[in-house]
Amino acid sequence: MSLPHARRTRYRLLAWVVPSCFLAVVTRLVWLHWVDAPRLRAEALQARRVLQEKPCRRGDIRDAQDNLLAVSEDVWDIGVDPDVLTKADRERAAEVAVALGLPAAKVRLAFDTTVRTDSAGEEHVIRWSVLAREAGEDVVNRVKALGIKALRAELKYRRSYPKGQLAAHVLGYVNKEGVPAAGIESVMDPLLVGQKGWIESERDGRRRELTSIRLREVAPVDGSTVVLTINSLVQKTCEEALAAAAARYNPKGAVIIVSEPRTGRILGLANWPTFDLNRFFDPQAAPMDSQRNRAVSDVYEPGSVFKIVAVAGALEERLITPNSVYDCDATSVPYRGRMVSLPADSHAIGAADIRQIVRESSNRGTVQVGMQYAERFGEDRFFGLIKSFGFGAPTGLITGAEVPGLLIPPKRWDGLTISRVPMGHSVSVTAMQMHLAMSVVAADGLLMQPQLVLRVEDPKTKATVLDYAPRSRGRAVTPATAAQLATLLRAVCGKGGTAPVADIPGYEVAGKTGTTQKIVNGRYSSAHHVASFAGFFPVGDPKLAITVIVDEPQGEGVGYGGKVSAPIFREVAEKCIRWLDLPPVSTLPRGPVADLGR
Repeated sequence: MSLPHARRTRYRLLAWVVPSCFLAVVTRLVWLHWVDAPRLRAEALQARRVLQEKPCRRGDIRDAQDNLLAVSEDVWDIGVDPDVLTKADRERAAEVAVALGLPAAKVRLAFDTTVRTDSAGEEHVIRWSVLAREAGEDVVNRVKALGIKALRAELKYRRSYPKGQLAAHVLGYVNKEGVPAAGIESVMDPLLVGQKGWIESERDGRRRELTSIRLREVAPVDGSTVVLTINSLVQKTCEEALAAAAARYNPKGAVIIVSEPRTGRILGLANWPTFDLNRFFDPQAAPMDSQRNRAVSDVYEPGSVFKIVAVAGALEERLITPNSVYDCDATSVPYRGRMVSLPADSHAIGAADIRQIVRESSNRGTVQVGMQYAERFGEDRFFGLIKSFGFGAPTGLITGAEVPGLLIPPKRWDGLTISRVPMGHSVSVTAMQMHLAMSVVAADGLLMQPQLVLRVEDPKTKATVLDYAPRSRGRAVTPATAAQLATLLRAVCGKGGTAPVADIPGYEVAGKTGTTQKIVNGRYSSAHHVASFAGFFPVGDPKLAITVIVDEPQGEGVGYGGKVSAPIFREVAEKCIRWLDLPPVSTLPRGPVADLGR
């Protein structure tokens, strides 16, 4: 008896459906195991694989005596993986809080929060919740002693400056994001930063590393050690002198630079106001205005210190000798067929020779020397003479932002400019430029490249990787001219000069004072001055050059360079003599510096 038609239809349908299902399953298995297998394997491997960076230590910065100025300290971020905490671990939240010095409620919240919700509303399992940042080794040891596997510490490095504000404007700092800001930290960053390492391994379903099948491990390479030319004792002396001057004169700012004039090596570079490198982020302790390196970023009219340029050029071309006489009472002189008015002097000296003109800093005498040079050889050549002393171009000091100063080219000079430039007006310079120009006289006429880095060392072996030798940027005048000018500048610090207070018995100080009226509302102000003194010693074989600049010193009368800056020069010089153990002039050998070329 045959089955009813409807039942037969159902059996036929079932006979087709069941094999079709099996065929679909088999097809899917074939697809997964053969066709799509490479992609799935790659995804699974990617989910298991982990690439973990290993931090490297940033290189140290040290002074010339190997004292530590900047170092990277070991610190740890301590956190928890709440997803793997056991019930017993969660009950020990109070113990963890005590070990970390945190409120117990904060630790319990971190322990109990196992998921987070993103902006799209999706939930994600929390695998790492930071409890404490930049913890010390003692804290890490306390946490390890608890024996809670879900807690772990990740090594980091924190930049620290052991001497606080010492050489702050030279060093610069590394900010919270690990980015170097200005100074040696920024300029030497490629050598200081080092190279991170990494570990490539796999992890299990609970995202724990399977160290037994670690695929690759590359060790980090620590950054190199940068050794500076800075002498910490000299640097501290400069900063203490500026702090005392600030307390006495309440200036807008001040700079002291100490260097070896014949090598260009900077032993001390101090700015006031200054700041603590370890608190660079605090706007009260380290306002941005205090972080500016005034020695290379601020310009001023140098005034009488600049007079060395005109006198040096005229001596070089034999237009004058120390015995040449000029009428310093004249109010105007002829220049290229016209009469040009001369600037005023602080006191009348009448007819005077070059010795007296330099010693008493006569504006009219120096201007006549400069005008004679420009009339004989042309204003363009006089402009070139100024540039040969380093003015109008960056010094190349590697501390970050530096301005080139301002020189007006001769084609833009008006009728009076030629009678103002030789005395240091109508030009703008930085403190570092003026310091290097004075150092030209001490370095037998060579313009030396200022140097802050002495060498770069391997952090492990201490072997020298890079060595920075002294070099010159060119010759401004001959050694004979430099020696003549040095003798003239020696008289400035003697009886009848503008800075007798700068002299140190036995050390033959030579130098030049400067007192500049600042331009306020388009006119030279009689109430706003920049007091400066730049000098070197001993005059026959210079060991140190020191420049002191005080911007708007407050007090009774005019803030003359001889009254304000020269005493600071002597104070710094006397301490440097002690720290560096410099012998008096009677025991010093004599001899010129070698021409080091460009």
